[in-house]
Formats: sequence, structure tokens, C-alpha cells
Amino acid sequence: MRKLIEPLFGDYDEKVFYPVVGLLLFILAAILIDSDATKKFFDAINHWLIFNFSWGFLIGVSSVVFFAIWVGMSKYGSMKLGKDTDEPEFSFIAWVSMMFSAGFGLSTLMWCSAEPLYHLYQSSWTIDAGTAGTAAGIPQAMLLTWFDWGFHGWALFAVGGLAIAFPAYRLGKPMTLGIGLFGLLKEKALTGFWGKLADVLGVISTLGGNSASLGFGVLSIAYGIKHITGIELGTSGTLVAMAMIIIAFTLSAVSGVERGIKYLSLINIYLGLGMLAYLLIVGPTGYIFSLITQTFGAYATQFITLSFWTDAAHFKDGVWEQRSWLNWWVVFYWLWWVSYIPFCSGFIARISKGRTIREYILGTTIVPVLMTFLLFAIWGGNALHLEVTGAAPIWDAVQNDFGSTIYTVLSQFPMGGVLCVVVFFSIVCFGVTTSDSASYFISMQASKGSLNPTIAMRIFWGVILGSLGLVLLAAGKLNALKAMAIVVGAPFFFVILAYMVSIVKMLKMAKKGEM
Repeated sequence: MRKLIEPLFGDYDEKVFYPVVGLLLFILAAILIDSDATKKFFDAINHWLIFNFSWGFLIGVSSVVFFAIWVGMSKYGSMKLGKDTDEPEFSFIAWVSMMFSAGFGLSTLMWCSAEPLYHLYQSSWTIDAGTAGTAAGIPQAMLLTWFDWGFHGWALFAVGGLAIAFPAYRLGKPMTLGIGLFGLLKEKALTGFWGKLADVLGVISTLGGNSASLGFGVLSIAYGIKHITGIELGTSGTLVAMAMIIIAFTLSAVSGVERGIKYLSLINIYLGLGMLAYLLIVGPTGYIFSLITQTFGAYATQFITLSFWTDAAHFKDGVWEQRSWLNWWVVFYWLWWVSYIPFCSGFIARISKGRTIREYILGTTIVPVLMTFLLFAIWGGNALHLEVTGAAPIWDAVQNDFGSTIYTVLSQFPMGGVLCVVVFFSIVCFGVTTSDSASYFISMQASKGSLNPTIAMRIFWGVILGSLGLVLLAAGKLNALKAMAIVVGAPFFFVILAYMVSIVKMLKMAKKGEM
């Protein structure tokens, strides 16, 4: 078999390639044969993890945040990801643009107007304060939104990427997920069971998570077409749109990081900043600046409280009860971020050669976090303002179809129709960049950590990634795939904890001149 495949795919890793393909076929068959049972199985695991170990996830993820701060500010901060003479491969703006687009760029755009409304009406915090659905609850709703998308998630990516990039660039090791355990396992991180298990689970999690996100993104694109043109795509039209996205991101991945992914990411950032500037000017400018100021202060002062809040004060009929909001927002989000660690950390590691650890930590946490805060504050602030002033029924739009919220908000402003077209194009670009980054990362893992996998390998995984989403979108099975991705990605909660120990050991080795 290897003699047939190697001329096309190059020096591929049999211990990753075949298990991934086998597991993928098994899971796909299970979903297609009985998606309800498969979803119930994965949902049951999700439910058990979330409602029994929420306190553990809160402690664990918060420890990653403090670890990232410590590493960035420590005596090791001046060390480079690579040789002392290595320089960054990409400009700062291109580097930040790519990591943001590869991460949750598409998701932030889809949720930026909708999530603050969920927290305003449904969070335990606003309900307890008696401010749910009122103007008085807006600052808390925005604070909770920032918390979901803030330092905790990006710290997970930063630590994961550091564990991979440090030995890969310092020692010239293959850029696999397993190499992040080098400080603990040494060479066995590349060849041993635990290293290969990390590689396989990471690829499966990436395939599942990104296929589901791509499918949901295409549904949002279909809604955008309907909103802009009045044309209802229907199932066949939606599938055609999905196929076009697949072709676009596969071609982008084939063109490489230096061209397709880089330039599309820059387009995303410039379009996003332009839209934010316009909405800030035509929207309630003074109110948004006031909301940003107040939310920033609340985030800074309540960071520790929110990080460890477990709803321990809530009793019902004399019995303590942990309500669902914490579990289905904060803890679910932490698991969602964890499921993206393999792909996002691996990709961030790929584009970070030559940067110092301090610059890397600051660049992968503070910059994208501030960009995310600004995006949610302006889009979400406008949505909240329109809702509480009665100017537009934004909460109704959220409940009917959260993907329609961003278009509903834009329709309330001058040139709203033009901006809807711009947002539509931006969503398409984010869908392409997220998926081409994912297919590039998977190709790296299947090619023994090669920084430049063969074009055939990139095409193969691009087609697999897109086809998986296409088939399940057609069959209406995306929710089962999303549940599976989170369950498969959950073990990376323990991998990221092991990564921290591995990083400390590697930094000490490097300080002694052993790396």
C-alpha cells in the first residue's frame, strides 16, 4: 500500500494516516446510519463531563491562563522559537491576521451580534440581578460575552502552540502534536504511543470541528444570499454553495501559507476593521465607547471571580443546584476551545518561527483578544442598543435564526444593503481561511510534521474536510458531528496540562544548553 501512496503523498505517517481514515469512516457510518443515536451517545458524554466536572475545567483552564502569563513574563521570555539568529517569517499584521482567521474568526462574526442578547435575557447573572432583558443588564451581558471569548481560550491556543513550536524550531523536530510532549517523553514523543495518540485524536477533532463549523457557516451564507437577493437556495443550492467553498479553500491551501492563507487573512482583517469603523460612526458612538470603557473595567476587576464562579450560592427547595447557564455557556465554551487546540495551536506554531517567547505570548493572547473585544463591543453594542430602545426586534431574530442577527442589525443603518454584501463576502472569506488552515494543518500531521506537505496531500485532506461537511449537511447530521468533535477533543484538556509540564522541562533544558 505504501508503494502506491508514497509517490503521490510523499513521506506520510502510516500511524496517523490509516487510523484517522479508519476512525473517520467508522464515525461517518455511525452518523449516517443512525445520527440520533450517535448524537445522543456523544451528547450523554458531553453532559456527564460538563455537569460533573465543571469545577475541574474552570480550575484547569484558569491555570493555563496564569501559566501563559508566567511564561511570557519569566526569564525565559527572551528565548526564541528557533535559533537565536532566526527572524519572523511573517510581518506582525500578517501573523496576527492569520492566527485570528484560522482560529474563531468565522465563529466570532456569526455570534458577535447574537451572543450578547442571549446573556442579556438568559444568563444566571442578569436573572439574579433582576436586570434580564433591560438596559441595566447590558454591561453584564457584554462582560459575559467578553469572558467567553477572552484570554482563557486564546491562552489555551498560546500554550499549545508554544509546546509544539519550541522543540520543532529549536531542535528541527517535525511539527506534530506529539512533539509538544518532548519535555516529558523525549524522542518517544515522535514515535511512542502517547505522541501518536495525540496526533490521531487531534486530526479527528480538527476534521469533526471544522466540518461542522463549515456546514453551519454555509447555512449562514445561504441565509445571507436570501437576505441580499431574496433567492431561497434550498437544499440543492446550499450544497452547490458548499461545493464552491470547498474548491476555494482547497485551492487556497494548495497555494500555501505564504500566499493564499496569508492574503485572504489580511483581507478579512481589513474588511472587519472597515465595518467596525462604519458601525462605530453611524451607530450610538458615545454609548458604545461608554460600554467598552465600563466593560473593560469590569473585565479587569472581575476576571478572577468569573474564572472560578461555579454557581455555588444557588439553592432550590433547600437543595444546591448548579443551573444550566454556567455549564452550557462557560464550561461548554471551554470544551469547545479545547477541541480546537490541536488545529489552532498547530497552525499558530507553524507561522510563529523566529519570535521570542514573550512576543509570542503577548501576540497570541492580548492582540487577538483586544480585536475580539472590539468586534463584540461594536456589533453587540449596536444590537443591544437597538433591542432595548425598541428600534428593532433583535432578540426575536436571535431566537428565530441566530445567523440572521448580523444582517438584521445592518438593515437598521444607512447603506445597510451594501454592508450586508460586505459581511456576506467576509463570512465567505473567513470560512475559506479557517478551512484551508485546517486542511493544511491536517496535512502536516499526516506528513510526519512536515512544514510543507505535498500538494496532493493538501488536496486530499481539503476534499475530505469539505466532503465530510457536504455529506452531513445534505443528510442534516451536522449536530451529531459537532457533538463528536467536542467529545474527541476533550482529552486535550489533559494534553494541555501535560504540555505545561513539558514546556517547563524544555525551557530548563534550553537554559542549560541542552536544547
